[in-house]
Amino acid sequence: MKTSHYKISTILLTFFLMASCKEFRRSIDETLHPVAQKKQAPAVGNTSSSSTTFSSSTVISSTSEEVSSSIFESAATLDSIQQALYNMPHLKGKKLFFMAGFYFYDYQGGMISVDLQDPDNPGNVDTYAYSHGAWEIQKPVKMAGMQHFPLEMLLMPLDEVKFSTAKKVYDIAVEKSKTIEGAEPIQFVYFSQIKAVHVKEWYIMIRAARRDYRITFDVNGTFRGMHW
Repeated sequence: MKTSHYKISTILLTFFLMASCKEFRRSIDETLHPVAQKKQAPAVGNTSSSSTTFSSSTVISSTSEEVSSSIFESAATLDSIQQALYNMPHLKGKKLFFMAGFYFYDYQGGMISVDLQDPDNPGNVDTYAYSHGAWEIQKPVKMAGMQHFPLEMLLMPLDEVKFSTAKKVYDIAVEKSKTIEGAEPIQFVYFSQIKAVHVKEWYIMIRAARRDYRITFDVNGTFRGMHW
């Protein structure tokens, strides 16, 4: 009888963990998949600038000056951008951890968004954004919806992932997109990690005429598969 109760408890615990991880994965996907939304047109007479905002509250301001270079042009540049984050005065010399994942957006020279744990106040997490050649703290992160997971379960050392790998996975995805009917240009590269289910992966979404594809890679950028 005790064995039967133990089996039932184990099954219920398994279902709870699966449901919790699914909810957490959905939270990550919502965070890592910003949807570009055009704001209202500027008032008449003010044509010098416009802006694009994301559902994650990340805002990119654009000027009339066009920036044609891609953030994925140079692996060395991506590594230097990562080093510049380490070199921010309040972060320099400290171990950095990111929460859930981060993404690259290839728009007007590129943007990177990553949520970092505050090394001086470990209970806090802040969104850092890179654009126009500089990093800045953009906003605090609300932990609502993730209360079932201890913060340490959501974190991964930033030095275990190289930003330059984003170029590697981007190049592979671009080549594969050439064989897909009606494939749209690739603008986003994502990295996602879920410690509870041992997930650490780069991935890219390809929007196409007949179906959408998800291409996945391991931490080092080795191709894993393409699914739709």
